[in-house]
Amino acid sequence: MARAVGAFGQQFVLAETIEAALRRAADMQERGCLYSYDMLGEAACSQAQADGYHLAYSNAISALAAEAASRPQAGIHERPGISVKLSALHPRYCLSQRRRVREELAARCLSLALLAKSAGIGFNLDAEESERLDLSLDVIEAVLSQPALAGWDGFGVAVQAYSQRAPAVIDWLYALARRLDRRIMVRLVKGAYWDREIKRAQTLGLDGFAVFTHKCDTDVAYIACARQLLDMRERIYPQFATHNAHSIHAVLHLAGDTQGYELQRLHGMGMALHEQVRAANGNRCRIYAPVGGHRRLLSYLARRLLENGANNSFVHRLGDDSIKAEDIAADPFAPALNAAKPAVHPAIRLP
Repeated sequence: MARAVGAFGQQFVLAETIEAALRRAADMQERGCLYSYDMLGEAACSQAQADGYHLAYSNAISALAAEAASRPQAGIHERPGISVKLSALHPRYCLSQRRRVREELAARCLSLALLAKSAGIGFNLDAEESERLDLSLDVIEAVLSQPALAGWDGFGVAVQAYSQRAPAVIDWLYALARRLDRRIMVRLVKGAYWDREIKRAQTLGLDGFAVFTHKCDTDVAYIACARQLLDMRERIYPQFATHNAHSIHAVLHLAGDTQGYELQRLHGMGMALHEQVRAANGNRCRIYAPVGGHRRLLSYLARRLLENGANNSFVHRLGDDSIKAEDIAADPFAPALNAAKPAVHPAIRLP
């Protein structure tokens, strides 16, 4: 089991330390790719754990400062970045502790954002489970409202397209950026917690699901959110993270050019596709690269295995020689708009 986790770790994790990660990333950076480093660790269960994760993020930002300093002429979107999970920074990151979280977690997040600002790098907050979305928006508003971050374009937020609230969240972020006279980054992803979202709704007996249950609906929502973000480029710098060829080309078609946005992929996934697109169109590509020891790998690894192992996943279908290329990259709108399609996937038990 230890060897198996280690083998998967080499596939999906860039390195165990930020220093080693920077050395390993040098080759892809010479080819013109950028990186966003994610220090593995989430869902802190104690204050000691949260302190440890906070220190790891701080050390990583300090290490990235030298990398950013080597590109004095580059803008914030042409430099490396750091990705942070709010659940790693506070052991009581739940709605019942809303007031405490808004004060304590926002202060911790702000300290890292200020450190990233001084280092000249981007700072992205990762998306997590849907029950924490309102709480996350509280923290985002509290941090972004601080005058110390005025004039800085490096603050970013991830939005999950499989969430039925994704378009409303994007509208909220745009309104916040306008109200505060800021420019922010928004990383659009399909979503990584689908299995947990479904099981949570079932076990709690909720009225419905917070996420789409049909894959085609998520793919359509991603394209709709992409168009929404591209229309907001005066306030938002969109970052499109996907390994789906149809989704990537939909973004390229909607954008009409290569300016004011970037494409993203996960380390260990989608390299051939993204390199082909970058060579053909000259698009900016950023690699989301997890960094950390194998003892912190399990949660991230489980999400990657569930994502890649799903029968309807683009990556899974790409490796199946029995499926035609035109079927793999099929237009998702036809099945999504099929009047006979049930609201909830028939294979999923209702809550």
